[in-house]
Amino acid sequence: MNRSWRVATFAGININLHISFVLVLVMGAWPWLVFGAKGALFGAVMMLAVFACIALHELGHSLVALAFGIPVTDITLTPIGGVAILKDRPKTPTQELLIAIAGPAVNVVLAALFAGIGIAVEGWDALVAASQTIMREPPRAELIWIMLVSANAWLAVFNMLPALPMDGGRVLRAFLSYVFAPERATRIAAVVARVVAVGFVALWLFVPNLSPMLPFIALVVFFGSGAEVREAKVNRVLALIRATDVVTPYAPRFEPGTTLGEAVQVLMMSPLPVFAVEQAGRLVGVVRREDLLEAARAKGSWGFVSSVLIREVPTVDPFETLDDARSKMQRGVVRAAAVMRSGMFLGLITELELAQAMEVAERLRATAPRDSLGREVR
Repeated sequence: MNRSWRVATFAGININLHISFVLVLVMGAWPWLVFGAKGALFGAVMMLAVFACIALHELGHSLVALAFGIPVTDITLTPIGGVAILKDRPKTPTQELLIAIAGPAVNVVLAALFAGIGIAVEGWDALVAASQTIMREPPRAELIWIMLVSANAWLAVFNMLPALPMDGGRVLRAFLSYVFAPERATRIAAVVARVVAVGFVALWLFVPNLSPMLPFIALVVFFGSGAEVREAKVNRVLALIRATDVVTPYAPRFEPGTTLGEAVQVLMMSPLPVFAVEQAGRLVGVVRREDLLEAARAKGSWGFVSSVLIREVPTVDPFETLDDARSKMQRGVVRAAAVMRSGMFLGLITELELAQAMEVAERLRATAPRDSLGREVR
């Protein structure tokens, strides 16, 4: 089931609204409902304007990522903010720093822009007077500029708090990565993030009239920082293993003329999510497990594997690392990479091989000898 709708596309990036975004209109209209239907409409429209600024914030991240050659899948807006889905991670601390800081920088520019327009159109004195009567009088034009300036200023400051996975946490990790290894930098940044998360909860408990969203944001920060640590650990382990160490020439392979019935029989004996398709000993593409099952259901056993063939397959050299392979898999159409040596196909790497490599590495590390302080002996 599709849980979001595309509302715009910019620079090839789809901007989507999550199905829960309808709550944003309610959140905006509710406080102004005391001033009747016009007040509720004003609140809803202002909330939409604020989320347009959030979309521009995410576009700031995305456009810098694109400038570094990092593909961006889409931007999705939800009641708790927006998220840009990058198909790869930054390769250097400088890339992460610039991508992270781009979003808040957009909000700083927007705040200055709206402040300048508000002063030019309404005048400084009118803006100050209106700011002192917010929620005590029916909404008027001056409030548009005041609310847009304050919203963008708040977005810039809040997002720069040093708490992964927020922008400020990524900026902190980028600076730490100039001194420490990536995994250690992430662990330090995660500790800071969890301190900030506990601080959010303490503020909500002891300071009256704070937003009920604060403890929810604290949970996102607390568990999100843990996910960043796990991701850094995966990156470290996969960077130590070469593609040739996990690829197997014995995995099942199909030909374009293999029937769907024959393919389904193979699926019953193999857990692989993706299978190679060869013709005359040359790789012509891959097929995904779910596509084969769907085609067999729709066309019956006498259809052919070629009907669901995917020809665009990323390739890796046998001596590239699994971290390199995963990066190419994330950028590609299919989550698999073909291991090639001098044009000869050696086998596929799929998410199953990545998971198995992680499991073996963790088991070996758990049984490694340690010194009296519990440190691993190398």
